[in-house]
Amino acid sequence: MHGHCERARQWASASVDGELSTFERALLADHLERCASCREFSLAISDLTAALRAAPRERLEGISIGRVRRHVRLRLAPAAAAMAVAAVGLGSVLASVEIKGGSVASVPPVHAAPAPLGSSPDTLNLSASYVLARLHSDRPTSSARSLRGGPVVGNQ
Repeated sequence: MHGHCERARQWASASVDGELSTFERALLADHLERCASCREFSLAISDLTAALRAAPRERLEGISIGRVRRHVRLRLAPAAAAMAVAAVGLGSVLASVEIKGGSVASVPPVHAAPAPLGSSPDTLNLSASYVLARLHSDRPTSSARSLRGGPVVGNQ
């Protein structure tokens, strides 16, 4: 079967359902005039479709279609592992840049800022605690006020 015949048979099948444009119908008619094999196919598919459409409908009962279970694959696992490795690598590079190659003894000690009454110190953000401690040590505590309007009590 040639490429033209294959296309003509697809058009013949689509023609039965009225899915062809005017141009495609003209091309199909031209091909069917020249090709006896495709003309035979077109008549057969038209007769079959007409017979199926004329047949009485039957009610289907007792047919159960099972649910297809698909296996969940971990497609993202390699990407997540690569991101974790990259995060650890980036963290180690940033840590080495911040320490600047010095020993642990050369890192200045971190002093926690005085915590407000009824709260515990922030142990996760030590750099913020260090900055707050420096801010509190730079200004006098007698004129300082807390957010609630009362005086700030310092450890001096």
